[in-house]
Amino acid sequence: MTLDPNYKATVVILKDIESKGLVQFNKEYLDEEFFRNFIKFRKSFSHSMSELISKLDTFETKNEELTNFIIYSEMSYINSHLDAIKKFLKIIINPIKLDEGFGKDTTLEQMIERICKKMKYNGKLQNSINGLFLLDFRKATTQQQFVIEKIGILIINHKNENKIQLNIKDLADYSSQAMEILSAMFDWSNGKTQEPEKNPDGLDNLVSDLTKQVQELDNKLDNLS
Repeated sequence: MTLDPNYKATVVILKDIESKGLVQFNKEYLDEEFFRNFIKFRKSFSHSMSELISKLDTFETKNEELTNFIIYSEMSYINSHLDAIKKFLKIIINPIKLDEGFGKDTTLEQMIERICKKMKYNGKLQNSINGLFLLDFRKATTQQQFVIEKIGILIINHKNENKIQLNIKDLADYSSQAMEILSAMFDWSNGKTQEPEKNPDGLDNLVSDLTKQVQELDNKLDNLS
């Protein structure tokens, strides 16, 4: 299987962090209940979304309302992965090695910024890492800096010139990106990064299912409009 570029980039970053002595197991941040609930949510999301899409023709709900529901669901799915990524970083990064350390309330954005600063990554690389971890999306959606247009477009940072327009397919790509990052983290922690075909929790199947769901959703919404 060809490695996803997001998976590869994550592994490279983790190995670089490890080589610089930033890795340490922090048991106090290992929230087993969170990860159990997260895995259950991740497994059930694909099935639930598939069921919803298969029954769209029977709903009396307006096309706009259905589209908005799908968009909000995808946003929640993406952000749940980013929450898991933040928790994972707090489990493996030695806070003493970072100039400002981190604590319970430290955000993902702050974690990435402090890690990049410690690693002395240049501005271009930092921007690429910010994009990899979807930090603009994260900030905009958690701070309510977005609107959803009637045509099914999510616009983040809608009040400034840096606004970004995302459709349902774009959100599916973001979902896949977040899944690949977390998969790389799990594989790295288990020493399995040289065997990407063994990604945990049927990642390939989940991505495939999500892609099919987006295609089915487009067809359903076209029929309803």
